[in-house]
Amino acid sequence: MDPVFVLVHSPSVGPSTWHPVAQHLTAAGHRVRVPSLLHIADGAPPFWPRVVDAVRDNLRQTPADSPVTLVAHSNAGLFVPVVRSGLDRPVTHSVFVDAALPARSGRTPVASRELLEFLRPMAVKGRPLVTSAR
Repeated sequence: MDPVFVLVHSPSVGPSTWHPVAQHLTAAGHRVRVPSLLHIADGAPPFWPRVVDAVRDNLRQTPADSPVTLVAHSNAGLFVPVVRSGLDRPVTHSVFVDAALPARSGRTPVASRELLEFLRPMAVKGRPLVTSAR
């Protein structure tokens, strides 16, 4: 069975960043899912379980035996290990597209001090403002 391409967007942008890629893959005959991570900052930390839930919930519309090719962009790359381990289906490939790599062991910071300084002015009441990328 051909894999389902699961295109995971960076938490600092919306799922529409993947829409052109999803359209090309679909036109080429591939199955594609683009879960939304826009809600992962809702509630208290830790946030990563909501990333896993978003991907798992989005895949419920596909056959349970469908293998997954997980494609992560930017900081979504940090979540690849927990998403892989949290899915109830095989992940045959992980693709990192200009993506951050998780640490080999131990904790991985989601954002460097420099990135936080860059993102802070874009936040409203401490939350990222993601309106144009939805």
